[in-house]
Amino acid sequence: MAALSRLIAKELSSALGITDNPKFNPMFKQTDEFLEDVSNPATPTIAEFYSPLDSAIENAPIGKQGTRGENIEAFVRKRAPKVTQAELDYREFSLDPARNYTRGDNSGAIDDGMKPLRIKAVKKKTANQRTQRQDDLLDKEVGYEEIGVDVVGGNLGLMTHYGPNNLAHTRYSVRETSPDNTSTSELSEFFSTENPKKLASLSPKFNPSLGKKYILIEELQSDVIQNMTDDPAKVLRDSIANLRVKFDSDIDDIAFKREFEMPGSLFEEFDDFVFNELIPIGVNKKLGSNERTPIIRELFEKRGYKSEGVYLASALEDMFKAMAFDKINVTADIPNKLNKMNSDFQSAITQAKVSVSKKEVPINKLTDSIRVLLQSIIADSKAKGIDEIVLPPIEKLAEKRFGTDGNKAYKKAITKGSGFHNTYVIAFEKAIKQLKGELGNQIKIGKKDLKYKTFERIKTYDEIVEQNKTGKKGFPETTVQGTSINIKDLKLDATKVKLRLNKGGLVQRPDR
Repeated sequence: MAALSRLIAKELSSALGITDNPKFNPMFKQTDEFLEDVSNPATPTIAEFYSPLDSAIENAPIGKQGTRGENIEAFVRKRAPKVTQAELDYREFSLDPARNYTRGDNSGAIDDGMKPLRIKAVKKKTANQRTQRQDDLLDKEVGYEEIGVDVVGGNLGLMTHYGPNNLAHTRYSVRETSPDNTSTSELSEFFSTENPKKLASLSPKFNPSLGKKYILIEELQSDVIQNMTDDPAKVLRDSIANLRVKFDSDIDDIAFKREFEMPGSLFEEFDDFVFNELIPIGVNKKLGSNERTPIIRELFEKRGYKSEGVYLASALEDMFKAMAFDKINVTADIPNKLNKMNSDFQSAITQAKVSVSKKEVPINKLTDSIRVLLQSIIADSKAKGIDEIVLPPIEKLAEKRFGTDGNKAYKKAITKGSGFHNTYVIAFEKAIKQLKGELGNQIKIGKKDLKYKTFERIKTYDEIVEQNKTGKKGFPETTVQGTSINIKDLKLDATKVKLRLNKGGLVQRPDR
């Protein structure tokens, strides 16, 4: 069947004179009009993404009377866009082989064969401004952003730092290059003197990039990718199985208490409530808190129990207390045990909900998530009039996340093969290679010196005296090299450009 599909696509392309043009879907695609959300400063939208899959559909060889689904699908999958399988799976791209598809708003339109998809890069609330920051960098911070790449519309039910529709996020600051140990008076003298010899003596101290702004990336992350699994159903089963062991043990402990000597059907009904009613509600990713809470409260009401103030976080404990009082007239005074049961329940629910199937999201590879974040940063940098983006070395990023001083977690993080190393070294380098490969000389990849405080203590009096002699005050400094992406020569207006979501390359008719 695969060979047949390839043959059909080849024949269609040959017959229609279609050639593969990788420039047809560029990394940054010019639009004809202003993008309202992007150009409107009142909205948090930084950029919009477009999908090569949609371009493929637009350029598929579909006749006026329609084209069979098997021919269109073969064209799109095998010849048209080099779009990722992740997006094809997420959008459920599957056409009826025998059906004739046309263009336009009718029952036979090709749009019927897949889910719509809108993705934006948006500014988020700066809720993590005090977390894992490069606060020992000497270059002054003059701005800060938290940005997410989100699916617009609907509810994916994802558990992330930035909501149920967030595919990836980044945090970065705007920095201003600090003087290289040059005092204000020296700089003033440099700009005011007209004596050539004096200028020559001062120039080595003057940093030509002084005061120049650049973007400092402080985090690149995808909660979705971190929790990706091939078998979310197994994760759910294992999570509930582990909860069952803990639950049964805790119930046994409660049953030994004197007031529960004649429990009747209490424990059986409570067990049924937790595992057959509460857990299915808790693990349902499509339910938001506003939808989940009324359903849970209805479970209380149908038993004749008070539902006011009941939420998922307290439902297990609230139900046991209500049942104990109703069935055996016991006020359950066992807060420690119930708190533990509730905590175990919440952990099991979270573990199950946080796992993500590869088919649940349109981006399921680490490098792809890093690339779309870099595209978003580039768009925002251009909007801010900033020409340089810098990523600190992995050691500096790991310090803020895991600590140092022989910390095992830190050593593991910077070691090849770790998730942290895969993100900030392997995936990052692959992503900038993709950028460079497509954008060529429009961007330049290099190194940038970054000066940090070392926070080393001066141990002896002699060292203090020596420091005073040199005139250096405060903390000693250390210089490391970050990776620099210079976008000065990239012509981009974010209000008129859409970012490509996945891989490019699409058939294009030569006469268009």
